[in-house]
Amino acid sequence: MKFEYLVLIAVALAIWGFKQLMFEIGRRLRRNYYRNTYLKSEEWQRKRYVVLKRDNWKCVYCGARATQVHHKRYAKRNIGKEPIKWLVSICQSCHDKKHR
Repeated sequence: MKFEYLVLIAVALAIWGFKQLMFEIGRRLRRNYYRNTYLKSEEWQRKRYVVLKRDNWKCVYCGARATQVHHKRYAKRNIGKEPIKWLVSICQSCHDKKHR
């Protein structure tokens, strides 16, 4: 009886570890695609321009000249399909503070 519980616990831990591993692999693949493909695409450049123009090229946090666009949220499954309202114009200084 005790051995069966130990086997059951070992199997549960193995399944949990496998799920964690698969999640991490997927996360890395999504992050690499996002950084190396999507942010270099024309689609992102157009979306970035629309957001900067909407916010009048000013940082929404401090009012300085905005040079970047910050994601308030990310589309988990559909990278690049985030709505414009999830994006804000931001200066380098505020962007660095957000990502600390």
